[in-house]
Amino acid sequence: MTDDKERGEEVLAVLLPLLNACTALRAGEPTRLAHRGGGLRVVLDVQLAGAPTVTVERDDVPRSSGRRTRAGGAPARRQRRRLELPPGG
Repeated sequence: MTDDKERGEEVLAVLLPLLNACTALRAGEPTRLAHRGGGLRVVLDVQLAGAPTVTVERDDVPRSSGRRTRAGGAPARRQRRRLELPPGG
């Protein structure tokens, strides 16, 4: 991230080929984000090349009551803490 967009593009032009040439890393495509003041902010996903790829899928089950349950099936309840008056008060 930099306030000087031109300088940021120069650094990115040097950095991306270095990351792509490194056999130990896998770099994704850079995403340029808006930056207040007209500068440059870039997000880049960099991972180890030998690391396994993990894919996670959601399997949502609609709940009829909208209440969350803990493992074991008991409804989750918020406990209220009772405040006591100080002695002699």
